Amino acid sequence: MALKNLKKQPSLADQAYEAIRAAIISNQLTPGETLTEEALAEMLGISRTPIRAALQRLLYEEIVRQQGKTLVVSDVTEQDVRDVNAVRVQLEPLSARLIGQNGGLGARQLERLRQCNEKQCAAAEAGDGAAFLDQDYAFHVMLAQLSGNSFLVDLVERSNLIVKRFHTLVGTLERHTTQAGNEHREILDALSARDYARAEEAIRAHLQHVDERFFS
Repeated sequence: MALKNLKKQPSLADQAYEAIRAAIISNQLTPGETLTEEALAEMLGISRTPIRAALQRLLYEEIVRQQGKTLVVSDVTEQDVRDVNAVRVQLEPLSARLIGQNGGLGARQLERLRQCNEKQCAAAEAGDGAAFLDQDYAFHVMLAQLSGNSFLVDLVERSNLIVKRFHTLVGTLERHTTQAGNEHREILDALSARDYARAEEAIRAHLQHVDERFFS
């Protein structure tokens, strides 16, 4: 007997996680703001149980932190970003090396990266900082996913989330969008040419430039 595939629907906990996370990243919920299960449940129109599960995930990601007996939105400081960037510049180039070791990327995978880059560049031209950051995050995470290393994906997601939040909080993104899009294109060109050493170096150079632009 054949069984039909079941379409997985996002649970209420997943939906609550995404909603609270998006509000924090967009700075609708600001650093230091107290988060209570009761208030969040009322705002989202659901029970406290999925809110509790969502907050536990956000604690793990360090977007939310414990302050005494309460939970508050974490701050993102300049030192946090310096620390993250110091790790990113060593960590993320590994994506290209692993992609090469795994046999490279197919046409469909390259096209997904290319579309992400095109959307990012279009957002830069339109002055849409939120869309730009979404595509920037997606590009870096997608590279890690294509490496096939789940632990690397987890670290890249967490580090890029901190950077994304900092961009939103300081509001200086518009000065750097064009350069970042061009640097992503250089990474893509190297991957398309199957030159993984060049791709690795392009990622490293990009992240070094990101750090310089942050604090210039």
